[in-house]
Amino acid sequence: MFQKNTSREKKTNLDNIAINTVIDEGMLIKGDILGEGAIRIDGKIEGNIDLKEGIILGEKSEIRGAVKSNIIVVHGKLYGNIQCRYLYIKSTGLIDGDIEVEAFEVELGGQYNGTLKMTTPASMTNGVAKSKKAEAVV
Repeated sequence: MFQKNTSREKKTNLDNIAINTVIDEGMLIKGDILGEGAIRIDGKIEGNIDLKEGIILGEKSEIRGAVKSNIIVVHGKLYGNIQCRYLYIKSTGLIDGDIEVEAFEVELGGQYNGTLKMTTPASMTNGVAKSKKAEAVV
């Protein structure tokens, strides 16, 4: 009578995208990352990330720079601005920067410090808002 309905469980659109690159824990990359695919980051990045498909920031990740993509899932720490269509801040996620997004979800415990600007689908191009380019946090 009181059974859990598993068909209601939410999955992100990123669940259907093949991850092209993984940056593992213990890795440090200094410089920008640009591309078409999707990436999972569990290490540290000092630079901007601009990927068309999507970005998953694992719990151990630490990013210092602007991030831009269609879908972004944050389990780790991000110090920089975000531009995307869909943003998922998970319970362990922390964002310290401004967010420009069409739609977002924050799990209980997830945090962000900064301003939030909600955009409409008409103001988006390739999953990223037309109005401004992401800038690195110094």
